[in-house]
Amino acid sequence: MTTQTEKPWYRHFWVWFVLAPLIATVLGSAFTFYLAGGPPALVVDDFGTIAMAVERDQQRDRRATDLRLAASLRFAPRDGDAEQVTVRLDGAAPERLRLDLIHPTLQASDQRALLERSGAAYAGTVTRADTRLYVELTDETGDWRLTGVLDRGAETLDLAAAP
Repeated sequence: MTTQTEKPWYRHFWVWFVLAPLIATVLGSAFTFYLAGGPPALVVDDFGTIAMAVERDQQRDRRATDLRLAASLRFAPRDGDAEQVTVRLDGAAPERLRLDLIHPTLQASDQRALLERSGAAYAGTVTRADTRLYVELTDETGDWRLTGVLDRGAETLDLAAAP
């Protein structure tokens, strides 16, 4: 009489066929939990500083409104890529103005120019990116500001304080 020895459970094909998807699910869930386990990545996490900067900008805007400021900017081609910018400012007469041309996405394309007073106008030179730009005009100390958007290729821009 021959005795047939039976294989242990872990040597059967069907056991592993049934368990393999379950094991894969557990391992995949553990890996996903590990990836998602950290704190969410925020672009900016210092909300107090942001709030203070927004409040400072609003104060500068209110100061421009109180002074009833308005400005007219004119851009004229100059040597190479440079452009002559002339600003006529109504409502104040500081010695210098600071003009910031801010690119919407590329910080390397931002321009800052100090405009010197020349009679009733201010003049300076900028190299402007060939795209739409945000404009911020302020006095040298940053006490007030006028803002606007300069479209691509535009030669003039009028800025006024919000009422």
